[in-house]
Amino acid sequence: MQPPYPSPVPTWHNETYAAISPQRAELSSVGKTVIITGAGSGIGRETAMAFAAAGAKRLVLIGRTDSTLAQTKESLQASSSSIDCLTFRADVADDKAMHQIAVAVGTWDVFILNAGHLPKLTSIASANLADYWTTYETNVKSVIIAATAFLPTANKTHATMLGVASRRLALPPASMPGGSAYSASKMAMVKTLEFLAVENPSVFVASVHPGIVETGMFRKSGAQPEILPMDSASLPAHFMLWLSSPEAAFLRGKLVWANWDVEELKAVGSKIQEGSQMTIGVDGWPFVNMT
Repeated sequence: MQPPYPSPVPTWHNETYAAISPQRAELSSVGKTVIITGAGSGIGRETAMAFAAAGAKRLVLIGRTDSTLAQTKESLQASSSSIDCLTFRADVADDKAMHQIAVAVGTWDVFILNAGHLPKLTSIASANLADYWTTYETNVKSVIIAATAFLPTANKTHATMLGVASRRLALPPASMPGGSAYSASKMAMVKTLEFLAVENPSVFVASVHPGIVETGMFRKSGAQPEILPMDSASLPAHFMLWLSSPEAAFLRGKLVWANWDVEELKAVGSKIQEGSQMTIGVDGWPFVNMT
């Protein structure tokens, strides 16, 4: 389909496709340990299935609900009897709990920061402060905790850390009244990951807009799937699998959309890598049209 939002490539995907398939030998995850937060449902569960299909050795599932984590684990073990699957019930903003998990897991190869919090949509002046701030705890503080807890045990040669972003951070406030906590926290998350990419040259770090997927958070937002260009959950899952491969190295520190065609991205990879596109900045700066 034609891109409904600004895109650096002409092809826009709503479903997964061959170039990001877990069956591609180039995307093999054989022998890898993959950690996924928010793994109990939606994109997190689908991402776990994608890495399992690509041959991952060990899946580490982190979430807040035992029952949904158990369902994801059951699905993984049904698809592969040889996979080692660990589950941890924890709040990603709990510093002590996440450090304990890091010790239990040891060396890892891929870390998917998928957990997120969407508060009640409301004006800033009318917001419940505790709920509003929980958004920052889950969407921003958790990234810092993950970095301090897990980066010391990252694979020294080819680790990947990906954060799941949101289309809301790219939209003007007038288009999404009441969404300040979620949008601003996701923007802070992306900027934090940009710094992590610079500070950790041995780790590939990027942010991923997952597309528009009907998840629990999507339904909570009040969005209407019948009027939006909806995407399958397998699209961001397989796209993040591709991002963990050497083919995506030119996207270090960038914010990318799962809908963008990866072959077309690779064709303009050097231009993307050299510029400041796909990073958080000030729109229009340095204001070249002003005298």
